[in-house]
Amino acid sequence: MNLDHLRTLVAVVEHGSLSAAARARRISQPAVTKQVQRMEAELGLVLLVRGPKRQIELTPAGERMLAFARGTLVHWEALERDLAAFKEVGQGMLALAASTIPGEYVLPALLAAFRVEYPQVEVHMTVSDTEDVATKVLSDQADVGVVGSTITRPGLRLERLVGDEVVLVVPPGHAFAQRKAVTVEELRGESLILREEGSGTRRSVETALAAAGYSLPWDRVALNLGSTQAILQAVTQGLGLGFVSARAGAQGQADGRLACVRIAGVDLRRDLYLAYLPQRAGDPLVARFLDFARLRFPD
Repeated sequence: MNLDHLRTLVAVVEHGSLSAAARARRISQPAVTKQVQRMEAELGLVLLVRGPKRQIELTPAGERMLAFARGTLVHWEALERDLAAFKEVGQGMLALAASTIPGEYVLPALLAAFRVEYPQVEVHMTVSDTEDVATKVLSDQADVGVVGSTITRPGLRLERLVGDEVVLVVPPGHAFAQRKAVTVEELRGESLILREEGSGTRRSVETALAAAGYSLPWDRVALNLGSTQAILQAVTQGLGLGFVSARAGAQGQADGRLACVRIAGVDLRRDLYLAYLPQRAGDPLVARFLDFARLRFPD
C-alpha cells in the first residue's frame, strides 16, 4: 500500500471533499481521484461514496481503511523521527565502562565493528570491577557499562548481552588437569587464587556455590588479585588454582599453559550484561550503541 495514497484518503475525510483534499495535499483533483480509485481497485472494495448532500462519506470498508491509514501514518512518522535521530550519530564521544571479562574478551571485537560503521565516533573505555562500573554509570561518568554479574542499584537497568561460564584453571602438570570436573571438597587441599572483592567473576562463583549448598574454603585462599590476567599468570607459575571466565582460559588451554576444569554439582554458567540508565537510552549515540550490541549478540 502506497503511503501517499493513505495520506490522500485521510485528507479527503478530514477536509470533506476531493477538491479540498487536493488543495491540502497540493496536488490536482484528478490525482486525488486516481489515488482513491487505485486503492479501491487494489482492495476490490468501494471506500468512498457521495452522500445525500454530495458530501464524501465512508463505506464500512472505508472506515476500516481510514483507521488503518491513520495508524500506519502515525507509526511511519515515529519511525522517521527515530531514523532521523540515528542519522545524527555521525560523530561524538561514547564513554564505556566494563568489568574485566567483557572489557578484555568481548568488547574489543564489538568496538572494532562499531568503529567501522561509525568511524567519527570517539570511544573511551575503562576497565574495572563490576561495582565500580555501576558507580560510573550511575554518576554519568559512563554512558553504558558491561558487567559480569547482576548488581542491584536503584535506577540502573541490566540487560542480558551474552552468555559466559566460569571455570577453574590449573597448571598443566596438576593432577586436576586431566579431569573434566573436580568436587568442592577436593579444593580444600589446594591453594586458591581469587579476584578482588567487587569482581563479577568472584561474585558469580560465590553465588553459584551458595546455590549448590557450598562455600569457598577461605582458609585455602592464598592470593586476591585485581585482574584476570594476573590470575592466569599466577596459575601458570604454579602459585595456586584460580577461577576465571572460560573466555579468558581458552587461549591458555589451547597453548598448553593451563587446563580448564569444571566444579561438579555447581552451575557456573552466567550472563554478561549491558548496564545503563533508561533515561540515557534516548540519546541517539547511546541508543545506537545499545542496538548495535544487541544485534551482534542476539539471544
